[in-house]
Amino acid sequence: MMEEKMNVQMGAQTNRKIEGQTAGTGGPEGQAQYPAAQILHEALNIGEQMLICGGEVSRVEDTISRICRAYGMKKVDVFSITSCIIVTIQTEEGELVTQTRRVGGYETNLNRLAELNGLSREICAKRTRPEEVGEKIQQILAERTFPLWWEFVSYCLVSGMFTLFFGGSLSDGVASMIAGALLCLAVQWNRKKITNRLLFVLCEAVFTGFMVVAVVRLGVGQHVTPIVIGNIMLTIPGLSLTNSLRDMLSGDTMSGILRLCESLLMAVAIAGGIALVLYWFSPPETAEAAANAFGLWYYSETGQTVIQVVTSFFGSLGFAMLFHVGSGHVWLGALGGMIVWGIYLLTGLFTESVFWGYVIASFAGTCYGEWMARRKKTPATLFLVPAIITMIPGGSLYETMYCMVNGDYMGFFSNGASTVSMALAISVGILLASSLIRRITRVPIGGS
Repeated sequence: MMEEKMNVQMGAQTNRKIEGQTAGTGGPEGQAQYPAAQILHEALNIGEQMLICGGEVSRVEDTISRICRAYGMKKVDVFSITSCIIVTIQTEEGELVTQTRRVGGYETNLNRLAELNGLSREICAKRTRPEEVGEKIQQILAERTFPLWWEFVSYCLVSGMFTLFFGGSLSDGVASMIAGALLCLAVQWNRKKITNRLLFVLCEAVFTGFMVVAVVRLGVGQHVTPIVIGNIMLTIPGLSLTNSLRDMLSGDTMSGILRLCESLLMAVAIAGGIALVLYWFSPPETAEAAANAFGLWYYSETGQTVIQVVTSFFGSLGFAMLFHVGSGHVWLGALGGMIVWGIYLLTGLFTESVFWGYVIASFAGTCYGEWMARRKKTPATLFLVPAIITMIPGGSLYETMYCMVNGDYMGFFSNGASTVSMALAISVGILLASSLIRRITRVPIGGS
């Protein structure tokens, strides 16, 4: 009965035309007729690429809805999860058009996300011709954001700085940077050869394990654990885990569950791959050298605080580069990372709760990201992700899964509870700040 009433068109262009403005016109003059299916097709193209680049589900749904309404659609229904987008639009004449898009493959590229967001704003303001929209999307996709050396440097920065951040020695930092550089080469070599994402992550983990064993056996590094954690920060899905809880708390339950399952599978693959290598080839850790004045200061509480603040800046810088934040914004992203971690350390002066410290710090990081987004006219994600990256429980998630694959179930439950607590605290802080800012500024979620 319902099927007879609904005229659903999957991918085919409808003969019904929607009245809109041609690019460059600001009033009723220069009206043009655009097919509803073509408008929806281009809106889906933008939404799909936003998901691939790392956009939130709420942003994708809001963007598609705004674009379709800008062309005069009477009603727009959008349903999106991490791997699929379904949109139904209703024209002023009452005709219904539905299209579905399967989303496969992800590559975090926040600079491309910003450009797509800017294009969507331009479409809403000018009602650009759909053909021109398609051309601009292809131009954005054809751009190579940064050269290969940029990614190479980002791998070295992330691995080296987070090794120091998690208590490694200076020699461990150097060893981790070497392993990170080799991991970058391996990723570039295998990216096109291994299409299954789970298998790709497993191969990355095994390769990382061998590189860590090699640098320690050669005497470059001393401690296996911080070197491993520094390198797995490049691959562990801590950000995805946090986003999954954030989605569920904000009402996107299906998307959150899918992200959570994917995160856990990736974490198990990473921990299993590294555990397999370390079980068979684990090198003996080098004995500590005699402590000098610098060594005593380095491992003191004051020294570790200073090291964490400094490395939080450069570690966030590495992630900003890795996630292709625009060259004009990477330093601002890194500054946000240092500010957020500094705030978290300051919370230790009045509370011993890691949970509330993370809530306060992530709240501050979200406010920073939203503020910079309004100043720079870009999505807040460009500044939010580098700002909170130091709090992402990547190391804790790895230790949780490492305990599981090694049969240490007490450690698994203990580390697992800590990991979920930290991820939940970050999600709560982000949602509180986002909701407050959206209420004050009256900007819908996903619209900045």
